[in-house]
Amino acid sequence: MIKFVGIDLDGTLLNSEKKVSDKNLKAIEMAEKAGVKVTIFTGRSLVASEEYLDAISSDIPGVFQNGAFISTIKSRKVIKKITLSGKCAREIISAAKRHDLFVILFTNFTQAPDMIYDKDWPEGSNYTGYFERNAYRMIRVPDLSDYIDEEVSEISIVGDFEEIKSMQKEIKCTDYTMILSTLFSNNNEAFVECFGPGCGKEKALEFLIESLGIKRSETAFIGDNYNDLEALKISGYPIVMGNSYAPQELLKIARYVTSSNDENGVARAIEYILNL
Repeated sequence: MIKFVGIDLDGTLLNSEKKVSDKNLKAIEMAEKAGVKVTIFTGRSLVASEEYLDAISSDIPGVFQNGAFISTIKSRKVIKKITLSGKCAREIISAAKRHDLFVILFTNFTQAPDMIYDKDWPEGSNYTGYFERNAYRMIRVPDLSDYIDEEVSEISIVGDFEEIKSMQKEIKCTDYTMILSTLFSNNNEAFVECFGPGCGKEKALEFLIESLGIKRSETAFIGDNYNDLEALKISGYPIVMGNSYAPQELLKIARYVTSSNDENGVARAIEYILNL
């Protein structure tokens, strides 16, 4: 029996218009009434997730920024926070600049504006929509290095994935986690995120279910992209969205492939889970 369901936001619970459908909302409510604990696992920050948290009725912990920040959904009690040291942040940013990659420095977990950058957004980027949606959180400065404190919450890097991998080889700091969030096959443009040590949705999943006394075999995880892969691997019932871009690495390990995020895929997955 499934007792816990973790749900990604973008490309999963949210449709292409960044909305939660009525069918998805009703399915989550149905699962909660059946005694299943349901929560959010997202790469987004708490600030960027707030408008969607009403989809969950309980005050269960939610997972933000790929596990770097865990907070109860209603009362906002901080359960866990993993920061990236300023020393590591400086080294990562310097390496990224040497490879002419676009860098965003995230200064904190809970307040906007929290995203700092110091060069033009990449022209024609697949992530232009992301930059535009988050413009209210972003501040352009002359030099990112002047805004690095002793600790930061995250560094995001956008650019050619091969350049990013080359950049990573130059980083001597070991106290960080680099997570590939998305990768576009049309031009190899990637979005990677750097956090403090021990981050990842899979580590957050292990942390939460242990605290709740739930076995891995009693968990399901619903995701759509690379930053969901490890959590899908360790969940008892990995469910992958039927989106057109769903990576093969995810599809290979799925026990169930649901419909797309524009076809109420989460609702269909929950209905399937409840009938196991």
